[in-house]
Amino acid sequence: MKVVRFLAAYFKPYMPQLFGALLAALVYAFASGLGLVVFQVILSDVVLTDQTVGEAFGVPAPEADDGGGAAMEGEGEDGVGEDGRWSWLPFDLDSLDLHQILMDGYESLKTAFGITEETVVYFVPLLLVLVITSRSIARFVNGYLFQVVGLGATNDLRNDLYDRILRQSSRFYSRHPSGELLSRVGNDITVVQNAVSTRFVDFFQQVPTFIITIWILVSLNFELALVLFFVAPAIALPIVRFGKGMRRTSHKSQERLADLSNLVAESVRGHRVVKAFGSEAFELARFRKAAWRHLRVKLKAQMLTYASGPVIETLAAIGAGAFLVYAGRAVRAEQLEASDLVTFLVGSIALYDPIRKLNKVNLALQEALAAAQRVESVMLEENEIVDAPDASELAPLRQEIHFEQVSFAYKDQTVLHGIELRIRAGEVVALVGKSGAGKSTLVNLLPRFFDPSSGTVRIDGIDIRGATLDSLRAQIGLVTQDTVLFNDSVRNNIAYGASEAPQDAVEAAARAAFADDFVRQLDGGAGYDTVLGESGEGVSGGQRQRLAIARALLKDPPILILDEATSQLDTEAESLVQQALANLMSGRTALVIAHRLSTIQRADRILVMDKGRIVEEGKHDELLRQGGIYKHLYDLQFRDE
Repeated sequence: MKVVRFLAAYFKPYMPQLFGALLAALVYAFASGLGLVVFQVILSDVVLTDQTVGEAFGVPAPEADDGGGAAMEGEGEDGVGEDGRWSWLPFDLDSLDLHQILMDGYESLKTAFGITEETVVYFVPLLLVLVITSRSIARFVNGYLFQVVGLGATNDLRNDLYDRILRQSSRFYSRHPSGELLSRVGNDITVVQNAVSTRFVDFFQQVPTFIITIWILVSLNFELALVLFFVAPAIALPIVRFGKGMRRTSHKSQERLADLSNLVAESVRGHRVVKAFGSEAFELARFRKAAWRHLRVKLKAQMLTYASGPVIETLAAIGAGAFLVYAGRAVRAEQLEASDLVTFLVGSIALYDPIRKLNKVNLALQEALAAAQRVESVMLEENEIVDAPDASELAPLRQEIHFEQVSFAYKDQTVLHGIELRIRAGEVVALVGKSGAGKSTLVNLLPRFFDPSSGTVRIDGIDIRGATLDSLRAQIGLVTQDTVLFNDSVRNNIAYGASEAPQDAVEAAARAAFADDFVRQLDGGAGYDTVLGESGEGVSGGQRQRLAIARALLKDPPILILDEATSQLDTEAESLVQQALANLMSGRTALVIAHRLSTIQRADRILVMDKGRIVEEGKHDELLRQGGIYKHLYDLQFRDE
């Protein structure tokens, strides 16, 4: 199974802990089986149940043999009937008689320690304490080590998933809503984590416990065990059927939860729009509808969970009834000793706990597999933007950036058509045009947020696809129209990506972006230590933009991309920042996208884009004289002046 192989890779680093957990599980299972034998010894040697119950049925007490066990009438010393009633079995029952092996071990201990009929009443309880203590210690070791394995492996999986998401191209984010990705990183990994760290403990404890208990019961009385074997398939079938249903239902439940996460993420990000348009009721109705779909699927999953127990218990009760009928007749026919009967009955009851837990393991496992498949689908999604196998470090820009016959298509829509553009080192080039003209798409090709569908982007003649992403993006500073600030201090937001930058450099960048004055007044004087809150909610839109500009200035890259970098500044702040940008862009290569034409009049060149093509090119005054698209855009913005 592919998803199992996918998960197994994350368990390899934890093989020593896994081996220790499995070893502890075997000790736990063996101690559980040994507990049954000790229980039988308590009945036969300590409280003399065989004699008491035998007398109640008018059966004479059995005489103890040299091995301390009482042979059934018609059996030899090894417990196998002399009449050959086991001869039809395809294997040697003697060699597999775990019950007799353990009983022989008990008798050897009695001999070694010189235990008599008087001291056995002290020896057996002490043995019981040792067995239970060993079982408890093994259970602790097994449980804790599985927590180490499960939590560690799934934590590695979550880290790899997040790393995979971070490194994907912008096209990936357009295909996967943020709520969906949040659900995969959060809920889906948690489902796998709970199953591995909790339910796998039950699986590896209960499977060997079940096997050893069955083994002891078979060697104790094969005919009684046959009754259990007839019931087992009837119990196993519904476990399998419930598991398949749970897997399908769980997959749907997790999809519905992703829908809920996406709705919450959208409404939180757009809370101002929701309030401004009075759409709280509309958003609540959408959420309630999605929540009902999730509830309906979740209730179906719970129905399967809670129905599985009664079905299995009912089948087990039928098997127990058949067992009691056979056992009662065997005791009355003097074919079964009381201690064997009680031990077998206790062992049969003890089998219920492994069966119950394994049923829960199966349901949780199916739920985890459904979640793992969703995680795997993201992990295996091809990353379009990766380093080439022979990628090399890209030297700082010295000559030019060349967009060589570049085209780009998103799905079936072509956004750029054969762009031919050369930008000299140190040149400031502005891109203007209507929304959807392709300006942002063009500049996004430079840091390889996308790769062109055809054509090549070169820096100093080198195809940027042959350069390492780190060396390419280290040369580029970016300020976007949608200002992105993090729930962290002002200092860490400015020094993002350069956390070791000295405080003096951070403050210098803030002064250059005209942000230092307002930063020092934040939060009653906390200044650069002020935590901004989610998306920088602690400052105004213009202040957020200046902090983003300060971040780009601190990086001090040779190439700047300013995508509406001054769009949210007031007139006074815009004037100051334009002066700072003019000085800082001197000697650097800058691509400036602007709708406000007043901000790019000093650019060395202005490129006018329309429908994915460069249709006009020149300086501000030249383009005005041409009377084309640029003149039309300029008149629209300044016709009232």
